[in-house]
Amino acid sequence: TSFSSANATLDSFLGSRFHGYHWKLSRPWLAQKGATSHLSPHIAFGTISTRTIYQRTKARAAELSNQPKAEFSLKAFRDRLRWRDSFTQRLYQHPEIAHANRYPEFDEWYSSDALTPQKQELYGAWQEGETGFPLVDASMRQLKTMGWMNFRMRAMCLVLH
Repeated sequence: TSFSSANATLDSFLGSRFHGYHWKLSRPWLAQKGATSHLSPHIAFGTISTRTIYQRTKARAAELSNQPKAEFSLKAFRDRLRWRDSFTQRLYQHPEIAHANRYPEFDEWYSSDALTPQKQELYGAWQEGETGFPLVDASMRQLKTMGWMNFRMRAMCLVLH
C-alpha cells in the first residue's frame, strides 16, 4: 500500500541515506542518487504525516547520540521539515496569498494583467530554459526533463523571474 511505501522510504532514509544530508542537500547531482528523503510526495498525498516523520527522525537521532555528524544531519532534515510546514501554515492562515500579495506594498511589482507580447516572449524563454543565464537555463531544462528542481535552484529561478 501507499502507507507501507511511505514507511519503507522513511526507513531507507533513516537507515543510511540521511548521512551527510546537511551538505548533500545543496548538491543537486547527489539528490538524484538518493541523498534526499524522497518523502515529499508521501507528505503531499497524506500517506505519512510530518509528525510521524519528525518523531521517528528524533528517535533515530537519540539512538545516534554518540555520533555528532549523524545527529547534525538529522537535525538539518527536521529543520527542513519545519520550513516546509511553515508555508502550509501560512497558506492556511492567509488563503488570499494563493491569488494576491500578502503585503500590498508588493502590488506594484506583480500584476494579474495579461502579459505584453514582449513579456510573453521573455516568459516563454524562461519556461524553455533559453534566457541566456546558464544556471537558470540549466535549472529550467532540468525541471522540464525530470519534473523536479533542487530547492536552491527553485529559489534562484523565481527571484530572477
